Amino acid sequence: MKIPRSLWNIALFAPVALSLLATPAAKTETVIGNLSQVATTFVVSKEDVTATCGSTGCHAKTSMFSPIDVTCPAPAGSGCVFHISLDVKTSISFKCGGEACEGPGPTGFYQILVDGAAPTIGPTNREGRYLFEKNVFTVSNDVGNALESRQSYPASVLSSVANSVANANHKIVVNVGCVETVESSGCETTAHWRTMTVDVFLY
Repeated sequence: MKIPRSLWNIALFAPVALSLLATPAAKTETVIGNLSQVATTFVVSKEDVTATCGSTGCHAKTSMFSPIDVTCPAPAGSGCVFHISLDVKTSISFKCGGEACEGPGPTGFYQILVDGAAPTIGPTNREGRYLFEKNVFTVSNDVGNALESRQSYPASVLSSVANSVANANHKIVVNVGCVETVESSGCETTAHWRTMTVDVFLY
């Protein structure tokens, strides 16, 4: 019996179609193994710092810790992976032009820089920004400041560093900031009590 051409087409192309449907999604994570932890640095601060700006669409940021130097105990040409973790008690608000108001708030971010650049693994954007909230419901008082509603916002970032000399120091800078994203008259974010941990791993 002669098989119709249309059935041959189905028999030939069905496996191709199924293989396309079964193609896994592009890999989006980075897996790093076989590292040895060699050091840890802790930083603690109880002094409030505030970033604020007063116009629609504005950005503000301020230093959350003094810059710190962390040593990578490896020879020149080799390197380390830094695991930078934060826990920050934060309040954030929009500006209300002298009126009490409530609603979706601005975007809050940490900026983490290693040797002046964004962490090379991340996750941050190209400016080193790590978003910790976006348009969360916020209540502000009649002078446009956030009521004392403090939330604990963590962050976890990885950065690979390369040594140009043996046992090189690498500078870590951490800022806190806000972006006015709800067409109000500005934004404000305050970092209250906070900790930072930097774990150092050898390749």
